[in-house]
Amino acid sequence: MKKLLNTRDILLLGLSGALDLFEEIKDPFSLVSKSYENMYGWVPEQYKRHNFNHLVWRSIKTGYIERIEKQGEIFIRLTSQGNKKIIRDFPLFSLQNKKWDGKWRVVIFDIEEINRSARDGLRKKLKELGFGMLQKSVFISAHNVIKDMLEFIENVGLKDVVYTFEASNLATGAVKGLVNRVWNLDVLNQKYREIIEKIEDGYLTVEHDRVKMLNDENRKNKARLARTLREKYLIIALRDPFLPKELLPPDWFGYEAKKLIKNL
Repeated sequence: MKKLLNTRDILLLGLSGALDLFEEIKDPFSLVSKSYENMYGWVPEQYKRHNFNHLVWRSIKTGYIERIEKQGEIFIRLTSQGNKKIIRDFPLFSLQNKKWDGKWRVVIFDIEEINRSARDGLRKKLKELGFGMLQKSVFISAHNVIKDMLEFIENVGLKDVVYTFEASNLATGAVKGLVNRVWNLDVLNQKYREIIEKIEDGYLTVEHDRVKMLNDENRKNKARLARTLREKYLIIALRDPFLPKELLPPDWFGYEAKKLIKNL
């Protein structure tokens, strides 16, 4: 699920709760607001605050987010229209933590070299939906996304060269070994582990009883480090196929990494 992000993507992903970071942002229009500073900590460093402020207003005008008042304070939150956009652009986030039904979705295609652009577009869509490459023109997924694939295939005119079906078994032996090979889970798991180590080995901590008083310079360093780690985590999460728990290794670090990032 490799996808380039813009600042609007980051804003909507955060508000959608897709990354379990936040669902409402308090007073984002005040430059002195602590909550705004926290929000800005999740925006890539190269973007200026006033640009992000304009982004919030544009997103309100397009109907992706809305302002609400709670106990006299102003918040912003995702609208149903914004939520639909997130599901459309990042479909895998809506499939997190779902129990596996034990079935595999298989897509096989035979597209000639002359139609390379159509073939590349199909592969891109497969990856967005969490499919992994079993063989050169054979992709598999544990998610129930056949309906989405059929709609895509129909819309792009590939129904005569792309075949989809469901299967209960793909391997008679070590299924997790197959899964690890198809999605390179060892590499992904190591990336999550590195995030955890950087948090635990640094002076950032989520254990309140270990937090020490910091001077202004240390607070700035802490904010910069938090921003860097959040960006790194997002990049990793966008490569995660979010496989069902039953198919993940027992020492999967993705859960702990998410928990720590949430508390930065």
